[in-house]
Amino acid sequence: MILEHLYQGEPGAWKITFRASAQELARALQEAEGQTEQDRLADAVNRAILAPDGFSTIWTKAVEKAGLTPVTDPDFSLQALNKDEGFRASATFFALPPLELGRYTGFVQAVEPRPIRRLTIELEINQHHGPEDRAADEAGKAALRRRVTAEIYQKRCRQAEELARRKLLVQLGDQVKGALPKKLAGISYFAEQRRFNLSLQAQGVNFDQYLQVRGQTVEQFRAELHADSERKLRSQLGLLLVARREGLWPTDAEIDAALAAWDEKKDGERTFPANDRNKAALKLARQRASDFILARSTLLPPPAEPTVVETL
Repeated sequence: MILEHLYQGEPGAWKITFRASAQELARALQEAEGQTEQDRLADAVNRAILAPDGFSTIWTKAVEKAGLTPVTDPDFSLQALNKDEGFRASATFFALPPLELGRYTGFVQAVEPRPIRRLTIELEINQHHGPEDRAADEAGKAALRRRVTAEIYQKRCRQAEELARRKLLVQLGDQVKGALPKKLAGISYFAEQRRFNLSLQAQGVNFDQYLQVRGQTVEQFRAELHADSERKLRSQLGLLLVARREGLWPTDAEIDAALAAWDEKKDGERTFPANDRNKAALKLARQRASDFILARSTLLPPPAEPTVVETL
């Protein structure tokens, strides 16, 4: 394959145009699958692009020459296809844009467990404690409720601490300044919207009910979601800036080890070698930067006693 062009639209938005010879297409056609000739050609193009000696080599040389850190998978588009001449295609992707990093240590975040409904305590007792416990005298019943409440609170404290860690890292987004590619920001917004919709479905709450409880209009909700998604995106990009500044980027050997332990359920499907390698490096770099920030920031402890409410 031959690289034709590498060019940048807005800062951080890149496009690679490349072409493959008829011989490369013919080799891929030998393994292509599909019921029709068109299907087999489409499969052959994909196989040629994703082969270890295909687009991966072009990608590596292009991003290294331009000094880019890709932060998304490339999106391929076929531009021309002819069995006698090969094919021409393009790949658009986003790389780490020029951003300014401010403070990234000394953040403070409180651990705030959710209040416990009294009904939740009673349900826990009924489901996990036998008739002997429930038939105890008043002092025994009170002791059981205190113990169950403490167990529920301990679990909620663990959940709240994990949430607090995520919130603390999101604070980094406020320290990352500079323009973001509009399409990348849009991708982040729609991903955040999808997570929100799935959360509502899991709780059995419809959107109108949610707005009513929050006292928001649709426009206010969208503005808040846009702001939250951009803050999270800036935080994720900021972690890579921290990793670069603090020398936390993984070595080749560490990336090799991560690739050997690749789990498609957690890491996603493999694409092509250079992209898989980049994704493994990004994951390690972000995790190390997260650990660095958390170790130099403060989580305020939860209250010593839970808040128990009648309704919630």
